[in-house]
Amino acid sequence: MKGNSVLTPIAPRQSAGRGPRFDLNRWLRWATWALVAATLVGRLGEYYFVFELVSHFVVLYCVVAVFLSAYWLFTGSRLVRITTGCLLLNSFLAAPWLVADPPAAAQHDFRVLHANVLYTDTDMQRTIRLIGEQQPDLFVLQEMTPATIRALVPLRSTYPFQYEIWSKGPCHILVGSRTPFSVDKQAVKTQQVIHLTTTINGREMALVTVHPRTPVLPSWFAERNRQLAYVADLTRREPRPTLLIGDFNISVFSPVYHRIFEEEPVSQPALAACRKGFGISPTWPRFFPPGMIPIDHAFVNGGLRTVRFQPLEQPGSDHKAVVVDLKWADRS
Repeated sequence: MKGNSVLTPIAPRQSAGRGPRFDLNRWLRWATWALVAATLVGRLGEYYFVFELVSHFVVLYCVVAVFLSAYWLFTGSRLVRITTGCLLLNSFLAAPWLVADPPAAAQHDFRVLHANVLYTDTDMQRTIRLIGEQQPDLFVLQEMTPATIRALVPLRSTYPFQYEIWSKGPCHILVGSRTPFSVDKQAVKTQQVIHLTTTINGREMALVTVHPRTPVLPSWFAERNRQLAYVADLTRREPRPTLLIGDFNISVFSPVYHRIFEEEPVSQPALAACRKGFGISPTWPRFFPPGMIPIDHAFVNGGLRTVRFQPLEQPGSDHKAVVVDLKWADRS
């Protein structure tokens, strides 16, 4: 009968194809704890290669911490305390390198160009042009191969004095100079290190360069650390004005970097990082600018001072090149 009919409520129908609701808070909580882990684990990089690999991205961690702190502050979450702590710690680590306070423009006594050219790149005309534009007194090219070394024959007229060694895998190091030099063959034989002495403008100086392995295995991590400790000690002990330069596969934020290059042995003079005062100057990877870190380095002992440290665009490579202008320390 019509008078006794019962109406049954109908459940709302879900839209076809609609999945679970995206939970932004949940994902940002995961991001917050990932930031905490990366910040703290990176400080243990002295002890294990994986820990050190996450120590290099301090500036990126600062940017992430700023966005997360703003979000948690807006939502009233207590997680803002955690992200602010990460921001403070990473800012403390980054601040000394972010400050750009270069010396007043000064004439340099000599110039050195360093470039990791990428061993798969066969177009050496770009490298020849770069050297021609910068006109260095010495150049250091890493990740060269026998074929690309042969392709640099046009530079022989300007840089008749050249020396190359094998560094790792398919990669070689090539040094070119306008002036004759002598090479420490023992350093080449035992450490894959070029340690040369030459005379520029009537003054004797030394140059040291090495290209260690990328520390993605425990043995490569140990080998890289051994080579870097060797060249740092060599540069400190060298009585001549000395430049240490190269792609060291380590950033300024690594605890290993701090131990090798910044902790000063009591009995030895200090090393000065050429990039200090010129900004962070990241050099790798060119293909991912937000994650670029400074792994191409230059240091001087007490006989030299830096008047210019500048990364340069280098098409065909995953690194930026670096040019360093130097003065004798005893000249005003």
